[in-house]
Amino acid sequence: MEIEDPHSPHLTFEQRKRIYTRHLQGAFVRTGAIFGVWLFLALSYWYDAITTLSFIGLSITGAVVIVSNIPFLLGLQKISRRSTFEYYNLIINFIEAVGDTVIIYFLGGIKGMYLIIIYAGLIAYVGIVAPRRYPFIMATICAGSFAVMALLEHFGVIPHQNNQWGYPYSFTEVILIIFCLTVTLYVLAFILSYTARVLKRAKDELMRQNAALFQSRRELNSIADEMQQKNEALEKSMEELRQAQTQLVESEKLAALGGLVAGVAHEINTPVGVGVTAISFLQEKTKKIIELNTTDALTKELFENYLHSANEAAATIYTNLKRAAELVRNFKQVAVDQSSETRRMFNVKEYIEGTLLSLLFQYRRSGHTVTVNCPDNLVIDSYPGVFAQIITNLLMNSLAHGFEDMTGGEIVIEVKHSSNFLHFRFSDNGKGMAPETGKRIFEPFFTTKRGDGGSGLGMHIVYNAVTRTLKGKILCTSAPGAGCTFDILIPMNPAGHTSTTEHLSAR
Repeated sequence: MEIEDPHSPHLTFEQRKRIYTRHLQGAFVRTGAIFGVWLFLALSYWYDAITTLSFIGLSITGAVVIVSNIPFLLGLQKISRRSTFEYYNLIINFIEAVGDTVIIYFLGGIKGMYLIIIYAGLIAYVGIVAPRRYPFIMATICAGSFAVMALLEHFGVIPHQNNQWGYPYSFTEVILIIFCLTVTLYVLAFILSYTARVLKRAKDELMRQNAALFQSRRELNSIADEMQQKNEALEKSMEELRQAQTQLVESEKLAALGGLVAGVAHEINTPVGVGVTAISFLQEKTKKIIELNTTDALTKELFENYLHSANEAAATIYTNLKRAAELVRNFKQVAVDQSSETRRMFNVKEYIEGTLLSLLFQYRRSGHTVTVNCPDNLVIDSYPGVFAQIITNLLMNSLAHGFEDMTGGEIVIEVKHSSNFLHFRFSDNGKGMAPETGKRIFEPFFTTKRGDGGSGLGMHIVYNAVTRTLKGKILCTSAPGAGCTFDILIPMNPAGHTSTTEHLSAR
């Protein structure tokens, strides 16, 4: 697109195109107006309102004006200089003014002054489409053309029209008529020029506002695109963060399971070690009995002592292997439940004790105790692996934070069943925590042991397990030096979790 420079001596292609379109529209308007006037004159001629000479003159004049549009438009396409166009435009306007004057002459001459509305239409058209000075130029041309016509008619150079009415004007009256017409045309030109100036200012202001609006829209679109890109980048980052958090949660679960493995391994080591010792003792005793029997030195008393020792060793081996098998069975069940999160029926107390059995090494080595208060026959349909995860994380949280630098700590787990809800309470008599810490305890990655290996995900996992998987609510109550209590309210049927807040608040 060409940039328009108002001070350039040459017209751009866009300017020439607009000028040609404007004059083409003007040619159609003039042609239509002349044709309409001609039809009116033809009707007037039919009723003898005008003479034959006037009708012929008007017809010829109209035809000349219409036909002259063709060379004018063709010549207009060849103009590229701004000054040439202005002169060319003045010539066209001059010819139009002369043509209008000829029409006025054939319709009455100086007596047809009432037809200056034709001049007014021409000046109005020029005032709308042309610069501000053009209405005054056209007023001058029209007034001059009318003055020449009036003076030529007054001095008899051209014949008077409508002679049946006579020619009653003196020279002074002719000059006065010309003066009045000139003043009228100039007043009209001033009004049109002022109106055009106001309209041009309004148009320029509107264009400025449109340009500003367009610029604002571009800036808003640019900002919107930038925000869209930032939102997409943010969503991508959030998705990566969620994936990383999920991986960390899984890592935390695996770490807890690893701790469980270490604890179980340590617990199994004792009964297995005792069993191995007992078997070694029994093997040694049996070897001696065989040697005594071979040398015929085996007595009844020695054999009875051997049988007594073998029975004790067998009892010891059975007891410890049974203990080891129980540990393995509990660990296997907890591990499977934590990894699969399968829903099934289970006895709450037995499962809690089985989970604690796997964690026995974690708290017993520091002299801590865990007491479980739960009905023996409480069986629910839920997710045992989630319960194991909750108990493990709560217990490890107490050991790492509540019982830090402490021995002989006490943990109490209470389970009560009321209505359609299971109330699970986990409490310790540890150091407690400050209110600001308690408010953030369930936030992901929040930990008071960042430099000591804490991930800040243990209690977040508990919160998600309670609220998402079990559809329950969890509340932490603590104060410095007053221990910490976690109240968990779980619906027996997850579909009924909507009212857990009311029950938890009541407790």
